[in-house]
This record gives sequence, C-alpha cells and structure tokens, in this order.
Amino acid sequence: MTAAQTPEGLNPQVTSREIVFEADASLVTPFLKLATVSRSGQGHMTFASDEGPSLGGLGSAPTPLMYFSAALAF
Repeated sequence: MTAAQTPEGLNPQVTSREIVFEADASLVTPFLKLATVSRSGQGHMTFASDEGPSLGGLGSAPTPLMYFSAALAF
C-alpha cells in the first residue's frame, strides 16, 4: 500500500486531527429516545434507547448503560 492509498486515519505523517461528532436526540415516550449521530455531518446513524419496565420504560431498545458498556468493550 502506498502513501496515496493509506487512509488518512492511518497515515503516520498526520500529526494532529480534529474529530467532531454531532448528536441530536428526541423524546418518543418518557423513556424511549432516538438519537441521530454523525461525524462531521457525514455517516448519520440513528440509535434508540429505552429503560426496562421496572424503571417505567417499555424495554423496547437497549438501555443507555448497555450502549455505554458496549462502547467500553470496543
């Protein structure tokens, strides 16, 4: 792989980077929320988060702590 083919994130000649994530969250029910996240305005991903019935939610999506735990695992 030549320098021209090296992805920017792996190029050892790049000595500084700025990474900007934007998130917009909306409330669907008191505990069910949808969040749309993008990196520098590209690659939009939408996530749903809900609490379980024992906390007043519907249990229809992973809880916020489940997402946090998964992020730590990555």
